[in-house]
Amino acid sequence: MNFGSLAIKTLVVIILLFLLSLAGAITFPNLVAATNNAGAGLTGLLLLIAAILVLAVIGSLLGRGIRSLKKPFEVLLLSFVGAFFMGAALALFEVLRVPNAIIVNLNWLGAFWYSPLLALLFIGTPLMLIFLVAD
Repeated sequence: MNFGSLAIKTLVVIILLFLLSLAGAITFPNLVAATNNAGAGLTGLLLLIAAILVLAVIGSLLGRGIRSLKKPFEVLLLSFVGAFFMGAALALFEVLRVPNAIIVNLNWLGAFWYSPLLALLFIGTPLMLIFLVAD
């Protein structure tokens, strides 16, 4: 796994997550801690970047596996499944209470029973697109 390529993809994921936060799909954690420790803000930023780096590794492995397939129907199906799991990985960081993880707004699209599933799919699709197209 090429670390330089993974680092560039991580930066693109951070930019994309910032754009999704402008749309209201996700919320970044408050990185400014109300403590007397001066390094708390830097530690929070490093933990956020570490969580996004883990997400980038997951996406890179999914993208590499999907690009190795030859049948177009399997590629299309696994792309949507991978996009759903990329959005679910963001929500899983919140459920596992990873410090300074990104908060996913599951009711972003409404309060219907299928809204959280579509929110995970719509958040994960551009993330998965980064790892399927870029190499």
